[in-house]
Amino acid sequence: MNAENKSISTFPFSSNKAKTPSNKKISVLLIEEKKTSKSILRKALIDFNYQISKCLAFDESIITHIELCAPDILILATDLPSEKILKDLAEINQTLPLPIIIFAENDSPNVIQKAIKAGVSAYVVQEILPQRVNSIISVAHERFKEVQSLRNELKQAKTQLESRKLIERAKGYIMLQKNINENEAYSILRKMAMDQGNPIAMVAKNIIDVCELLTDT
Repeated sequence: MNAENKSISTFPFSSNKAKTPSNKKISVLLIEEKKTSKSILRKALIDFNYQISKCLAFDESIITHIELCAPDILILATDLPSEKILKDLAEINQTLPLPIIIFAENDSPNVIQKAIKAGVSAYVVQEILPQRVNSIISVAHERFKEVQSLRNELKQAKTQLESRKLIERAKGYIMLQKNINENEAYSILRKMAMDQGNPIAMVAKNIIDVCELLTDT
């Protein structure tokens, strides 16, 4: 492959073999800076059996169309993504996460770094090679799933930490009020949770709220 035809992704490929999409068509929201009826990218997506739910220009609201179309993948083809586009992608990654792929004509390490932080799953530079589109999408989708899994694990860990903090504080209030030890306080807390049919952290928070309210008054 010569220099004029190289395609660079910020994320390495695990295999050169393209994965074939399942029988159910994967929907794509396609945004092209230079929209033409002879779009190489659009034709490649159709050839690989992807469903283009919408094809937008860069001046249209991406977030609005994601809410309306609920695509499986967001693909952007541009010269170089602007600060506004990267800001929109960061918001999408927080509120409506999905695999995001950028095909850019020009390279900029600074922009690539910002794109990664914004949640872009794959950033491909220079000429679009139709035969690689399916492989790029497959890799981007797998990377997105990996990132989402890590995000969920982190969220779960934070939730568990917050729950432990609530339980410890609630035990402290119970120990103080009833003049009992930590194990006895935990037993009371656990029994209250079982009787109410609520998570122990929720019961702990209710106890804290009531105790703090009484303290303030």
